[in-house]
Amino acid sequence: MNITEAINYIEGTHKFGTRLGLESMKNLLNEMGNPQDKLKFIHVAGTNGKGSTSAMIAATLKNAGYKTGLFTSPFLENFNERIQLNNVPIDDESLVAATSFVKERIEVLLTQGEPHPTEFEMVTAVGLQYFYEKRADIVVLEVGLGGRLDATNIIKDPVAVVIMSISLDHTDYLGETVAEVAFEKASIIKEGSDVVVYPQDPEALKVILDFAKSKNASVILADPKDISIESFDGHSQTLKYLGDHLDLDTFQLKLLGSHQSLNCLTALEVIALLIKKGYHINSDHIKTALSAVTFPGRFEIFLESPVVLIDGAHNSNGIQAFVKNMNRYFPGKTINLYFGMLADKDIEVSLSFLVPIATTIHTLTPNSDRAMPAETMAALIHDSYRKTVDFYDTMDAAVKSIDLTKKDEVNVFVGSLYMIGEARTLIRKNLM
Repeated sequence: MNITEAINYIEGTHKFGTRLGLESMKNLLNEMGNPQDKLKFIHVAGTNGKGSTSAMIAATLKNAGYKTGLFTSPFLENFNERIQLNNVPIDDESLVAATSFVKERIEVLLTQGEPHPTEFEMVTAVGLQYFYEKRADIVVLEVGLGGRLDATNIIKDPVAVVIMSISLDHTDYLGETVAEVAFEKASIIKEGSDVVVYPQDPEALKVILDFAKSKNASVILADPKDISIESFDGHSQTLKYLGDHLDLDTFQLKLLGSHQSLNCLTALEVIALLIKKGYHINSDHIKTALSAVTFPGRFEIFLESPVVLIDGAHNSNGIQAFVKNMNRYFPGKTINLYFGMLADKDIEVSLSFLVPIATTIHTLTPNSDRAMPAETMAALIHDSYRKTVDFYDTMDAAVKSIDLTKKDEVNVFVGSLYMIGEARTLIRKNLM
């Protein structure tokens, strides 16, 4: 098996669809010797902010000298991004070896009449095997979908549980109210867990606290008053930690956007918890890590004259945060918006935030069978807002349409991560 065959095999399991539940994952990991039971985890769930917060925690642990795994989804440009060790994506040779190992175990299960694991179960198993083989000290493990029945919830006793911002998303799987979604995500809390919770709306918070109480879990609530934004520019922002859990004052955060301050605060509370548990992390480790940490595809600026940026805001809450940042960083600017979204997201609410800031609008079709076609999106925007909208059949055509002579304009690709990754590749290839 070579790298192409390995990735084709993994992605080929997409045909088995999405199947929530832990029985198949349990059977597969049992056959693999349960590598997850030999690892330590920080388990991260939520609707928005999981990826950025996980990246900040992982970068800090790595900077403190811990061999740190990071498991996230989906990838932007390269499959290997999903499984990282010390902020370096899994190399092709290791990915092939872990995939081959998992494939052999799956074939044994199939002869026993067990169902084939789903794509996400397969990827999770490959990641766990890799982290075990590399003897990771700790793994920051991001939930794929929901929490309660997500494949990652097979782990038993996490060092810390993190619940990020919760809002309506994937309602066909997770429920139609914020309370129902919160229950699914809070269900990664295990008996006696230590839990850090991002600032939530009251409905979600009550569910999380009730579930934590039922599990005799200790809860740390991130308090927005414990962080302030002192200044910002197009490269980083200066934040000040005002809490009493860390010996930390003013520091730089490379990740842009006001929403990242609360993500960062949540990460800092996790780090404070780890220190309390005996992890050797000091303020220099934290400051150095946060001043350099990156998370591609989140309010990521490539050019400044004219501005070209991308943002993987893929649901209405993410879009609202994106618009807030646009008004903050680029007030009064001409905004050329390139937009695409999955049809099962809250598109109408997202458009109510997006359309008012856009001077021109161009629509695209994300690379997913769940995508709303660009032409359909363009018609929806035109009919609802009486704005002229054009659409592109390819991302290449969209990127090449940017007029680099118009130095004062802001060109923004926003929406589905299935679209943002392709945009990132072509922007770097054609414009930089």
